[in-house]
Parts: sequence; structure tokens; C-alpha cells
Amino acid sequence: MEASKQVYVAEKFTVSVTGSFRRDVRGGAEPHQLSLLTNLLDTVTLSNMKDRWFFDLNGDGRFCVKDVRCLLDDVFLPKAEVPTRWIKSIPIKINIFAWKLCLDRLPTRVNLAKRNVAVASLLCPLCDTGMEDAAHLFFRCDMAKDVMFLVSRWWDLEDRSMEDAAHLFFRCDMAKDVMFLVSRWWDLEDRRNLLLFEVKKPRKDVIFDDIVLRSFNWCVARGFKTLNCDSWL
Repeated sequence: MEASKQVYVAEKFTVSVTGSFRRDVRGGAEPHQLSLLTNLLDTVTLSNMKDRWFFDLNGDGRFCVKDVRCLLDDVFLPKAEVPTRWIKSIPIKINIFAWKLCLDRLPTRVNLAKRNVAVASLLCPLCDTGMEDAAHLFFRCDMAKDVMFLVSRWWDLEDRSMEDAAHLFFRCDMAKDVMFLVSRWWDLEDRRNLLLFEVKKPRKDVIFDDIVLRSFNWCVARGFKTLNCDSWL
């Protein structure tokens, strides 16, 4: 609508804002946009200084990379009610996996179907009875229940629902409980992938043995030098 595309802001202050428009403001969104422009110009005070950039994300007028990063994170990153928790006794990729599981962000068949990904079947590949969502795959599936029974009997742990397990992962200070919980999740996911891509039927005794060995190796690799296989078993 502006007739002079190179007009300066100072020139718009000398006459009305609409003085150099090619036509009058019409209905629709234009009156609202004009009101926003007028309100914006009302707060502008011109000086005789040269034009300059002014950064005011943090209120002190100074540019800071951290402020820009925080702004971009707030705009683009998904919001979660719980912070990411890192367990030092387990590898980083396992931490990420457990965090995704507790937030229900794993690519289970149900989650893939929700995103309109073509899936041949929604049934759990381990038991072929229930739909494969996170709650079923890691807690309700017969294979998951049997493995959890073996782990619970080994370390005298309490079996938990998905909601209890998520609370335990994010809040509990008992590193042992969290480590065995996450180790079981990871092994079930690994066996599920072997079944899907290599057609290898998982055995619960093998899964349990892997959990025992993996959790022992995690602890030894993280500096628990006093451990030995006999005491671990």
C-alpha cells in the first residue's frame, strides 16, 4: 500500500502514516494491521545518531549467544513436564532410550500408526496378543512379565507398572533399582528388534542372562572396581 517503497521512518512522522498510501485502508485485516503499526510507531523516539542494531532479549541491550539459544529452544524444542535424567552408571544411549520410553516417544507400532506410517500389524511381535505400545511391550507382554519376575527375584525388587517405572526413573535415588529397570527395557527392545529384522525368537532365560552380564559390565566400566562376578550373581 505504500507508494514510496524507500520512505524513511522520519518522513512518516512528519505527516500521517497513511498520507503516502496508494489507497485508503479497507476492511478485513488491514485496519488491525494499521492499528498495530501506529501503536508501534508511538513508542519510537528518533535521534540524530546513525542507525544501529539493538539487542534486547535479556533487557540489558547486550547480545548473548545463550539468550538466542534459549529463545530458539523455547520455540522449536518439544516441551516436557519432566527434565532429562542421566544415570552415570549406564551408557548415554541407554539413558536416551529410557527417557524416550518414559515419555512414550519410542517408535512402537502403535506410535508409528499414529503418525500415519504403514504398519503390517499392530500386534506385539513377542506375544502376538496385544497391540504393541510401550506399556504392553515393556510391562504387560508375557515375555516382559517373565523377565521382570526373574530380575525381581534376583535382586529382591518390586515389579512396577509403566507409570511407577517412569516415576522411579525420574525421581528415585536408588541407582541399583533404576539400572536393572533400564537394563531390562533395553534388552527387551534389543530382542524385539532381532525378532523383527533377523527372525530370531527370544528366550527369556537368555534375556535374563544378558541383563545380568550387561549390568555388571556397566558398573565395572563406570569405576566399580570392587565388584566381582561371584558377588554379582
